[in-house]
Amino acid sequence: MSKEVITSAILVIVSVIAAVAFVNAVLPSVYGLSESYSSVARSMEDQFKTDIDIIFIYPDGNDVYVWIKNVGSSDIPLSQLQYCDVFIVSSSGYWNPGLEAASAPSWDYTLENGDGDTWNRGETIKVTIALDALPSDIYKLTFFLYNGVSTSDTFST
Repeated sequence: MSKEVITSAILVIVSVIAAVAFVNAVLPSVYGLSESYSSVARSMEDQFKTDIDIIFIYPDGNDVYVWIKNVGSSDIPLSQLQYCDVFIVSSSGYWNPGLEAASAPSWDYTLENGDGDTWNRGETIKVTIALDALPSDIYKLTFFLYNGVSTSDTFST
């Protein structure tokens, strides 16, 4: 009878040690996964709250002026516009101007109806795009934000 008690006690102790070792091995992984899910959720929240819309496009010679409004519920830091992309596509070619590039094609922006370091909800930026040449054609302009949110519109010269 005492052998059974000692055997049961040893098995209980071994089971507790095994359970603690398992928890110590699994818990850091669970915390790591929860942080990954939180990071993805924050990124998705940023994308869902961000929205922009092209209001007007005005081609003038080799320049194109584009007014874009922040229609989302989040404010966009102007410092993030350096990570944005502009694409102009036509049947004859495409351009991907760089922000404040030294030579054409290039683009720049000004905050039209706001001030400060953020592009707030309801405010508009004016994007000025300088190209080498803009032949008569129909163009599609797409503006991509730093987080992948985009807006497109067509214009002709």
